[in-house]
Amino acid sequence: MAKRIKSKKYTGVYYRELEDGDRVFEFTYKNLEGKKKWIKVGLASHNINESFANRKRIETINKLKLDGDEPDFIKKRKAVKKISLNAVANKYFADYEMRAKLNIFKESLFKYQNKVEPYFGKMPVDEITKEAVEKWLKSFKKDYKQASINSYHATFKAVVNYGIKEFKELERVINPLQKISMKDPENERERVLSTNEIKHLFECLIHKPKAYLYVAVALGTGARPKAIITTQKKDFDIANRTLTFPALKKGKRYPVPLIDSLYKQLIEATKDLNADDYIFHPDNPKTITTRPISYEGIKRQIQPLLDDLFNQGLDNNDRKHRVTFYTFRHTFATHLVKNPHVNILDVKKLMSHSRLQMTERYAKVELHQGTQNALNNLYSINDEKL
Repeated sequence: MAKRIKSKKYTGVYYRELEDGDRVFEFTYKNLEGKKKWIKVGLASHNINESFANRKRIETINKLKLDGDEPDFIKKRKAVKKISLNAVANKYFADYEMRAKLNIFKESLFKYQNKVEPYFGKMPVDEITKEAVEKWLKSFKKDYKQASINSYHATFKAVVNYGIKEFKELERVINPLQKISMKDPENERERVLSTNEIKHLFECLIHKPKAYLYVAVALGTGARPKAIITTQKKDFDIANRTLTFPALKKGKRYPVPLIDSLYKQLIEATKDLNADDYIFHPDNPKTITTRPISYEGIKRQIQPLLDDLFNQGLDNNDRKHRVTFYTFRHTFATHLVKNPHVNILDVKKLMSHSRLQMTERYAKVELHQGTQNALNNLYSINDEKL
């Protein structure tokens, strides 16, 4: 067979010189496997030329399209470009930033960038499977609370739902996270310390003043660990007997009234500090009061004792029974609500929970008298205050 010669003018058009001096015209296209398909058009002796062969090629392709059976090379060209999760997330967060509070937006973006993107960011949305998501969620079980895992789940789910709604290419995708139920975080409650356990803990900390004060603040205010270590002397309002914390979950500060014993401890602990000095600052190798102690730094002073006193024989992953830094916060709220005179709305304010109606900056938390009395007698044992 004579060698095919490619047309210099038309794509996919070829001709061959025949032995009798005639010329035959053909056109071709490739399928998805890269194999060429050839269609013979006709001879030059029958008035067929390159231009005619090209028109026939176009007609053939158009007819195939109209008949609903496009050539493979056309299908390949028209194949929808895969939409990655990152492409969806970029548009989602650009939109979310316009309608969400800044701190909530930043928290959501942080969760996506640190927990979702490393696993699924470059993956096409329509290739994300339920099995892959379940494996991803399971990977957090060892190091994170169920409430945190649920928040990663919710962020991931919101991004995919947005993509399905906003990207035409994804309109037929079923969100794999829709099929996965969030687990109840209430199954992992932290342990609560009894009043006798609290007394024993303070006795063991008597020679560690900074650790003693930290535990006193944690049990006396219910504040989150990272909020406590970022308090400065100026956050301690002596006149109004309050300590003001940053509400890490909401982005606004909130004051907490102090029980008598804690109020006196803070006066003593802050008497030599300047207004911008941190109440909890690093001691070694050199005392630096202008920056806070690290979370790990204060934890190293306290957690080993908690393990010795309360966590013997418990698995490291047993969040339900182990005593940790968050046990102090849980203990504060649990003991407080046991008192029948306490107003639950006051407890929500004191805990700065997500459902709280946040107070204005620097505003006092006005408590019912029963709540204030309960605070002052929170850990009383046989009429003896800690």
